[in-house]
Amino acid sequence: MRYIKYSIIICLFFFLLVVSSTRTNAAIEIQKRDMVKMDETLSLQSEIYSYPQKIYISQLKGFNKNLSDKPEEWVKFLYYYSVTRLGLNDIPYNYLIDKSGKIYEGAKGGDGINPGLEGGNNVILIGIMDDNQSLSPRLSSSLNSLVEDLSYKYGIKNGDWDFVELKLTKNEDSVSFLTSSTSQNSIRNSVSNSLEDVNWSDTEHLEYKGSIESVEYPKEVEIGSRFDVKVKIKNENDFTWFGDLSYIYISTIDSVESPHAINQLWESFSKPTHIQNATIKPAESGEVVFKMDAKSIPGEYKQSFYFMKSQDYIVEGTTFDVEFTIIKGNKKLIQLVSPQYGFVNIRECRWYSCKVLEVADEGQVYITTGKEEGWYIVQFGEGQTGWVYQKYAKEI
Repeated sequence: MRYIKYSIIICLFFFLLVVSSTRTNAAIEIQKRDMVKMDETLSLQSEIYSYPQKIYISQLKGFNKNLSDKPEEWVKFLYYYSVTRLGLNDIPYNYLIDKSGKIYEGAKGGDGINPGLEGGNNVILIGIMDDNQSLSPRLSSSLNSLVEDLSYKYGIKNGDWDFVELKLTKNEDSVSFLTSSTSQNSIRNSVSNSLEDVNWSDTEHLEYKGSIESVEYPKEVEIGSRFDVKVKIKNENDFTWFGDLSYIYISTIDSVESPHAINQLWESFSKPTHIQNATIKPAESGEVVFKMDAKSIPGEYKQSFYFMKSQDYIVEGTTFDVEFTIIKGNKKLIQLVSPQYGFVNIRECRWYSCKVLEVADEGQVYITTGKEEGWYIVQFGEGQTGWVYQKYAKEI
């Protein structure tokens, strides 16, 4: 009995050891800009955002030796010098790391902001605040932690990094910018050796949270018409949502095909659209508009949606309903009937050899404007008409 007890304890110990060694997305301590107390009114904030896919690392040169032991003052000096002397719009780095291993927030805007690097979209730029030709143990440890965290968040793969040299291109009439090129500086070997210990990821691990601020649409629609649904969604995360490489979709609940989907206008029969905004910053909102089709039997309808980051990942807090009533008005209606095939062809003219304009599911309802030689004239889409054989339709 005692043997069993000790065996359980040993197994539990090893289980906890494995769990504790598993990669967790622990927050890295970042010294924020407001801690340095910079004059934010000097810079022209960039609005160039893109989804991070690469990491560039560069060594700062030409700094004031008197500030080498005062990194906060050095960051402040770099900000003022970059804006007032070099003509840049901000600190030209997303992150800065001093020789003691402290990490500082660089350009305002967080991950994904381009701090003034030509062709720097999808790049995060890290600056090493040390003049030595090798990384100190603390600096190396912090660099590894930061790179690993960025890789884990955005799925930045091993090999998608470079050690670069930066050159300034001054522009007297507008904001200056930097160009980058691969550097063979001797510190590159130290950086490369350090990054060999990074646990790289090729999968994004961000957890998305949002809230629905408003949903606008007509509560009563006439059959055969299309109507707009306007949704305002707020970013409840502390990171920016990007729309260049990674979409956030609107989807029906459980991705069930909707009877109100519009063929070739919706992205699929369960997903009407995705967020079109290039970026939505933390605490900011974006607007999404999509159309729905009122082609069902008159009555009350409800379709539920949520936002999805991928096929398996739902954005927390973003479920919303669209509840509306379809009215007949003074329209004459037919309902498609085809139990044998489950669909009916809407044709360009009154004969089976005529071109098929639309393939409609059994049970769908259409407005008919007349009947000739056993064929109904029906309205579908926007301003389109076609023909349905009477065998596959019943008046309602």
